[in-house]
Order: sequence, then structure tokens, then C-alpha cells
Amino acid sequence: MATTKTLISNLNSLLCNGIISEAEHTRMKNRIIKAEAKAAEDQVIADLVPQLRETMVPDVKYKISDLVLHVLGIKAPCHGYKETKEEQKYRDGVAKPRILAALEILGASKYGSGAQTRYSFGEAAPEFEANGEEGEEDSQES
Repeated sequence: MATTKTLISNLNSLLCNGIISEAEHTRMKNRIIKAEAKAAEDQVIADLVPQLRETMVPDVKYKISDLVLHVLGIKAPCHGYKETKEEQKYRDGVAKPRILAALEILGASKYGSGAQTRYSFGEAAPEFEANGEEGEEDSQES
């Protein structure tokens, strides 16, 4: 795929030659810039998935603030840290959504809602299924 620089250069040529209008140029340029920013953000999120996988132990439920702390090193007030408004804005608006998107890619399960929400992955099969299978074998032997 063409680079952003090449695409914008081509757009500028089209504008200079009168093939597209200023409004079309601006609209297309904004689309290119947004697509590049989205691709960069998607890559940042994809890079968090291995870190989450290393941090999380299967079958353990984690609070989002604990995952943000362990993966990104950003403390929250629940960790005894007095954060500024700017830090809170970044944690809530950037860090948490990135971790949530990475959890979604990882296929993590969500439990609860609000402040009680917990995340986990790699859940083992419930024990009663294994017991039920053994019971079926016993009943077939009789």
C-alpha cells in the first residue's frame, strides 16, 4: 500500500491540476490521516496482547486498574496514588480503552459490571462435567 506521504502528494497534484476541488482534497486528506492514525493505534493495541498474556494467569479474575498497572505501569487511586486530572484523563481515555481492546483480542471473559467488573481468560472446564462423564461410565458398566 502507498505511504501517507505519497497519497497526500498525489492529492496535492490533483488539486494543483484542477482535477479535484479544495473541499474534496481536504476530505480525502483527512481520511488518509485518520486511517494512518487508526492503523498506528491498532498496532499499539496488538503489541499489548503478548504483555497481557504474560501478565495474566488463567482462571484468575483481574480488575482493569490492575491490568493497566502491570502492563502499562500506570497507577490508579485504588493503588494509593493521587493522580492529577491530566493523568486521570489519560488513564481513563487512552490506557483503559487500549487494555480493553487488547483483552477483546485475547478473548478474555468479562464478569460483573461497573467498578466490580473483572476480566479473565483461559477458563478450565467446570469440574462437574468431568464427574458427570465418570458417572456415565459407571452406569454403563452396571
